[in-house]
Amino acid sequence: MDTNAKIDVLNKLLEAEISAIEYYKIHAESIAEKDIAEGIIAIIPAEQSHAINLAARIRDLGGEPIDASGDAVGIGRQIGEESKKQGTMGMLRMELENEQQAIKDYAIPVADISDDMDTLEMLEEQLFDEMRHAKWLKKKILELKGKL
Repeated sequence: MDTNAKIDVLNKLLEAEISAIEYYKIHAESIAEKDIAEGIIAIIPAEQSHAINLAARIRDLGGEPIDASGDAVGIGRQIGEESKKQGTMGMLRMELENEQQAIKDYAIPVADISDDMDTLEMLEEQLFDEMRHAKWLKKKILELKGKL
């Protein structure tokens, strides 16, 4: 994977992280179950850290990160507002779908990058975070369904 391709991939990941921060904020304010809302609040700093790391790595590679106040923010807010109408279960399911997509989106460059250990290690760490978030969301969904 050449440098320009890496920068493109990292910017797509950055866009998804910025969007996630926005819908997680809306969900944290909208979820009535205190323990679940606190869990969502705890995820936000990880997503913010992911965005910061991605933007820094893009710059290190000589690229320009997407505008952190641009379209991704609006998309995230729109997703958050629409999904909150579905209640806690709907919000958790939407978050899980997005975390599962993030896992896939991080796994591809982790598999493909073979010449840039700094980028690879950053993506690997963030992939593990996304996997932990998905696992937590699955557990909460099962709890709400009464299956745990």
